[in-house]
Amino acid sequence: MKPELQFFIGKGGVGKSTTSAITSVHLSRNSHDILLVSMDPAHNQRDIFQQDFGEKPQRAGNQLVVKEVNVDYWIEKYLKETEKTIKQTYSYESAFNLQNYFNVLQFSPGLEEYALLLAFENIIHTFKDKDIIIFDMAPTALTLRFFSLPFITLIWLDELLKLRNQIYAKKEIISKIKIGRREIEQDKVKAKLEHLIYNYEHLRDHFISNATKINLVMNHDRLSFSEAFRIKKKLKDIGINIETIIINKAQSKEVPDEVRNEFNNQKIALFPLSSKSILGYKALNEYIDENNEIFLE
Repeated sequence: MKPELQFFIGKGGVGKSTTSAITSVHLSRNSHDILLVSMDPAHNQRDIFQQDFGEKPQRAGNQLVVKEVNVDYWIEKYLKETEKTIKQTYSYESAFNLQNYFNVLQFSPGLEEYALLLAFENIIHTFKDKDIIIFDMAPTALTLRFFSLPFITLIWLDELLKLRNQIYAKKEIISKIKIGRREIEQDKVKAKLEHLIYNYEHLRDHFISNATKINLVMNHDRLSFSEAFRIKKKLKDIGINIETIIINKAQSKEVPDEVRNEFNNQKIALFPLSSKSILGYKALNEYIDENNEIFLE
């Protein structure tokens, strides 16, 4: 059985890291095997748990481990894999100096979200044994680009594949040969495009799966509400639904009417404002004990 995926998203500073940490500890106390992943380059989880974290998951509780995604590591890995693919696909042009192209590629827009997507793919393949994987996401702009990337890339790859097929049709070249019942693709470029389409369809399907929950975090203020409304619209445009609205640092049990009206199909959870600092594993547990009725299941 695949793990459930939970994403904590929202405007910078609303408390995504704190609410995802609290939820992770709560779920781990309920006999769930949890992986908490910090996808935010700021990596606030180390401050919240008061513990050093890195690419290698570290235990933070009995059934809770925490991992930080090192974006620079995954950018370098993405560039190396891209270089390897180009050299293999265009081996007949090995006389050309490809290094100049990679000197440009390393400064390309979009590298950060491609790196995060590569890290995400690695996580879901490596940690299939977990019950729930919780992602503490970066602020809005990077997170929306991350979610949009598989959808946009699939449109681009489909058009490239159509173009490649047109090129072969005009040259009257047959790209596949049949051996017995098997068809073998001779065109390396076309084969690679088809492989990439399969991979990005797989990644896209994770974002729209019933096993994926998007938790949108906000505070009780006008700017936070406005950005949350924009996030909902942009996610809806690409077919991703929000599961739960979290109002963090709530000072009452009343949900604002404009929030309830805008998110009438979502669950709404209120995380009360704490009078004490919520830093360290002990403090996280104390907050849960004091507010046990609010948590996400």
